[in-house]
Amino acid sequence: MDFLQKIRDNNATHVVSKAELEPLLMEAQKVFRQHFSLEANFERSVFINWTCAIADCQYCYLSTKPKHDPRQEAKAVRSQESILAEVLLCRLMGWKIGYITGGLRVESVEYLKDLISKINAINGEKIMMNFGPYAHSEIDKLKPVVSGMGSAIESFDEELHNFICPSKPLRVLLKFLENVKREGLQKLITIILGIGEKKSDVDIVIEKIKEYDIEKIQLCFLKPQENTIFDEVPSPNPDYMAWWIARIRVACPEVIIKVALVRDRISDVSLYLEAGANGFSRFMIFNDFNSEYAVELEQGCRKAGRKLQGCFTSLPELDLEKEVAGLPFDNLLKEKILLKLKQYYAKLERK
Repeated sequence: MDFLQKIRDNNATHVVSKAELEPLLMEAQKVFRQHFSLEANFERSVFINWTCAIADCQYCYLSTKPKHDPRQEAKAVRSQESILAEVLLCRLMGWKIGYITGGLRVESVEYLKDLISKINAINGEKIMMNFGPYAHSEIDKLKPVVSGMGSAIESFDEELHNFICPSKPLRVLLKFLENVKREGLQKLITIILGIGEKKSDVDIVIEKIKEYDIEKIQLCFLKPQENTIFDEVPSPNPDYMAWWIARIRVACPEVIIKVALVRDRISDVSLYLEAGANGFSRFMIFNDFNSEYAVELEQGCRKAGRKLQGCFTSLPELDLEKEVAGLPFDNLLKEKILLKLKQYYAKLERK
């Protein structure tokens, strides 16, 4: 099969008319208001590495980088103090931690348990992790420290999925979701729009949300990466994303829907919220704090009748030393966290 032609053909269906969208938006808003408060939340995706032991998902920039060899010491891995300082600053600024993520099969389960336990101590609650499929035995080991687990699904079209992500077969991902469900953990899936799905695939996604009792779904636009098969594939338009959000909201009233929001989509945030999204992730907060993008973000939330949680254009006065001193870690780690925390805070101050 010519999968590239199939992707081009399917992408031609990324068309939603205003006449098709507007009545759906009205229904989705009604459903949202019946089940959620009128807030919007930013959920930070905390990356713990910049490498991957699989590195062959054809839309991902990591597929263009050297593949991590599990037999060697990992490179492009963040220090614990850097991660923990970021988590602490997010808490102080009112930004939620959506999950930790990164390339798959880089850190050991033991390392992840230790890191997540420290993150939980700062965050005040368990977090989710979003890496991809783990074996049932690994899920069992991680269960005590996580609230849930997730993975990018890419597509529920098995042939298309396995072409795009040959080292993450769809059957393995579905078994992973089944095992996470069996262990009573929350389940997260990420769907990337623009990599060859059809409009009718939204019905399959809705079916799987119900089948696996998925509590949270993140919708992303394809972000074309150089040197991948998608480097010249245009992303779907905003109405198409809003249509997907609204379809899922109406069919799955209680599911949490997040949109991965990049700079060139910030002007559309009110549309996504009106379609029934709970909030957003991927906003480049350290680069765009107190910028025109942050102002536009706040305005978009107000336009949609939502109250944006957290600080985006004003920096509160914080006693960083006091905050770090109260952490339940040894003094050496706290010193390292404080150094990183001051660096992150200073970056926000310069905005």
